[in-house]
Amino acid sequence: MKRIYLAICLFVLLLCTSCHHKVYYGDVQTLPHEKWAVDRPLYFKVNIEDSMQYFNMYISLRNTTDFATQNFYVFMKTKYPDGHTEQDTLGFILCDKFGNWTGKGNGRLKDNKFLFQPKVRFPFNGEYTFTVTQGMREEVVEGVESFGIVLEKYEEK
Repeated sequence: MKRIYLAICLFVLLLCTSCHHKVYYGDVQTLPHEKWAVDRPLYFKVNIEDSMQYFNMYISLRNTTDFATQNFYVFMKTKYPDGHTEQDTLGFILCDKFGNWTGKGNGRLKDNKFLFQPKVRFPFNGEYTFTVTQGMREEVVEGVESFGIVLEKYEEK
């Protein structure tokens, strides 16, 4: 049953990304058993072909209603094609002070799409590697179903 669910989710993701010509890159990784251990980083490799292109960079996060806190933190390390690295701490608000989930969805899964960097340009052509680890104070965080990065080509309105 879980394989059928995963296959349907991947098909819908493929269908959705193929309909949006603005999506340059998208990768969403599922976490086993909806748990993210601090020693299990996620890796995202993006090949930038045009350093003059602007992008909106989004974080895609799916949590369950078993998630125990209001906020979720991750550390994102970016490795540039020239070898240097930078690290950011990202914080996401998953529910308000009354316990209402900010993500969309009925039932126990809530989908969130956070704009991380609007109108960003990558300075070099080549491969960028984003390494993401959960930044909570627990060894294992429960209630995180998937995490991903999406780059959409920026268009002036």
